[in-house]
Amino acid sequence: MHYCGIDISKPFFDAAIFDGTHYQIEQFTNDIKGIKSFIQWSSSISKQMCYCMEATGIYHIHLAKLLDQKNKQVAVVNPMKTHGFSKMEMQRNKTDVADARMIARFCLYIHIQNQFDKYLFKPKSKQYETLTALVDRREQLILLRCEENNSLQLNRCKTSIRSLKASVKFLDKQTAIIEKELKQCQKNNPRIDSQVKLLLTIDGIGLVTAWTIIAYLGDIDDFMGAKKVASYAGLTPRQIESGISIKKSRLSKVGHKKLRKALYFPAIVAKQHNPLLKAKYEVLLASGKTKKTAICAIMRKLLVISYGVLKSGESFDPGYSKRQQLLSHAPAASR
Repeated sequence: MHYCGIDISKPFFDAAIFDGTHYQIEQFTNDIKGIKSFIQWSSSISKQMCYCMEATGIYHIHLAKLLDQKNKQVAVVNPMKTHGFSKMEMQRNKTDVADARMIARFCLYIHIQNQFDKYLFKPKSKQYETLTALVDRREQLILLRCEENNSLQLNRCKTSIRSLKASVKFLDKQTAIIEKELKQCQKNNPRIDSQVKLLLTIDGIGLVTAWTIIAYLGDIDDFMGAKKVASYAGLTPRQIESGISIKKSRLSKVGHKKLRKALYFPAIVAKQHNPLLKAKYEVLLASGKTKKTAICAIMRKLLVISYGVLKSGESFDPGYSKRQQLLSHAPAASR
């Protein structure tokens, strides 16, 4: 068995193939031609190959998809995992080639530990890929509009003001086009349409948030439970204890940043208008939690509820948990 570590950047990627003793290293352009050359090169070295790369925004996706289409075993890992492995090895050098070698050794390590399948790349369906691309583009346009609008508030030059107003108007039109495409994407896919309608039954979640949750979670069946979903978004607590020193727990933030960000304002709305989450928020404040901590807890609960309605296929029912508690405490004869 050979292990291929790939260090990816926007223009190119470095690949290091490790057989347990020696390395073979090459650099390729991060485009169709380069990827095809890489697959041909790696296949000529060994047919028994495990590939491993870091999740680097969008730069790794095309390579991972093409390798998957060729029935290659591809692991895509959080960079924090490889960074931790590098620190464990006390690696001093930080270059593209050194990183590719380190990722190859990490690939060998997770294979020996029988953890390779845990990181196995699973491509999204075309519909979910389209939805994700449109959600990302809408967010980009909103951020650009915010920047232009801020500049407009501070500008005193008439020519600049005209230009900024035209830019804001253009961005508004583009946002409307993307939102129209998002609605069409939802309409064309019965499953996505059903999932959006389910999420809209949750007080605090609007149409844009529903699109975002579905886009970033992908296939809900890939998650084994609500805790896995919360962990994926980085909404699980991180507790620090050392000797007699005990620090306050806080969010791990090791997860999907965009998904976490998308839940902040819906949580603000939910704590005011969602009966279940409003009660939870008030209990957290009464117990001495800060408003920031309470909001983070509401974000987590909102995501967990979203997972629940998507997994069950049933609309949100704010009285469900209370009825379950009553049933669990009721005498057996009365059930």
